[in-house]
Amino acid sequence: MTIVIDSGVLLKAYFPDEDGHTEAQNIISDYARGNIIFHAPALITYEIINACLVASRMARFPKKVAKEIMSEILQIEIIKEDIDHLKDMIFDIAEKYCRSAYDAAYIAVAESRQLPLITGDKKLFNSLKNHFTFIKWIGNY
Repeated sequence: MTIVIDSGVLLKAYFPDEDGHTEAQNIISDYARGNIIFHAPALITYEIINACLVASRMARFPKKVAKEIMSEILQIEIIKEDIDHLKDMIFDIAEKYCRSAYDAAYIAVAESRQLPLITGDKKLFNSLKNHFTFIKWIGNY
């Protein structure tokens, strides 16, 4: 199975206090068994780095642990999509649904590739599930 995955899913797999942690670990296990191929916009790398940095700053993890989590997540093989050709689509989705360009980038990649998007962002899922049937909440995995 090939899916678009957002940074929230990957982070939930490594942040045990997150809603959807068990399901996110299950998706990582399926990936490790070779059952899933991940796609994402190239910006996923920066989102993961930033989330681990913020977790360290907020004392969720010591700096060393946050960097280890970051490194481990970034070793996961993800086909990182260049989104330059999707810029108009991203803008239009973000504008129409009052979302960030970052959120819209994941939606645009999924829509353009005709792949499901599994998200760890419950607000994103709840606000767009009726507009984009390919968006799935990690908690339902």
